[in-house]
Amino acid sequence: MNEWPLSPRLLAAAALCEGARSVIDVGCDHAQLCIFLARRDPALLLYASDLREGPLAAARRNLAEAGLSARVLTVLCGGLSAFSPDDGDTIVICGMGGELIAQILADAPWALDGRRLVLQPMTRADALRAFLAARGCTVTDERLVAEDGRLYCVLAAHGGGVPHTPAQLLFTDAMRREPLFCDYLLRERARLIQIIQGRARGGADSTPERAMLTYIDGEVAQCRSTH
Repeated sequence: MNEWPLSPRLLAAAALCEGARSVIDVGCDHAQLCIFLARRDPALLLYASDLREGPLAAARRNLAEAGLSARVLTVLCGGLSAFSPDDGDTIVICGMGGELIAQILADAPWALDGRRLVLQPMTRADALRAFLAARGCTVTDERLVAEDGRLYCVLAAHGGGVPHTPAQLLFTDAMRREPLFCDYLLRERARLIQIIQGRARGGADSTPERAMLTYIDGEVAQCRSTH
C-alpha cells in the first residue's frame, strides 16, 4: 500500500483521538485515519464506515495491505445508522459540511451522551456549534489547520455544559492558543461582512451579525497586540 502521510486535517483529528479505547470513523473514505490510529495504538478498536461501496472497498484493500483487516471493522451505512451505544467511545466525522455533521448526530441521539466527538466541518462550522450547544455539548478542544490554501477548524466536544455567549458559536478559548487564530478571525470577519452586505441589499435585518462583527473586531485588535 502507498504510504501517504495524513493531511493536516486528519492529523489534527488523530491528535484529538488520543486516549480513546474505540473509535468510529464516519465517512472513512480510504481508511487512512484508521490505519494511522491502529498503528499508533495496537489496543485500539476501530470501525471504518462509509455510505458508498466504492470508498469502502478501497478502505478494505488498504487495510488488507496494511495487515489491519482484523483490527478495523468496515461498515457500509449512512452516518451512524448501523451503530449503537455499545460501539465507540469516540466518534470521528471529518470532511463534511457542518449541517450534515449535525444531521448525522441528530439522527443518532445516543452519540451525544457522554462520548467524545471529533468533528471537522468543511463549511458552516457555526451551524455545527449551534447544534452542539443546543444539545448540551461543549467544545473542549480545538485545532486550526491550513490545507490547500484554506483554513479549517477541528474540534473535540463532549456532552454536558452549554456555551452561553454568541461568540462561542465561532470559536472557544481553546482556539486562542492556535498560531492561526488571527487568520481565522480575519476570515470570519470577512464572512460576516459578506452576510451583512447581502442582507442589506435584500432589506433584511443583520443585527446579530453586526453584534458578532463588533465582537470580532475587538478580538482582532487584541490578537494583533499579542501575536
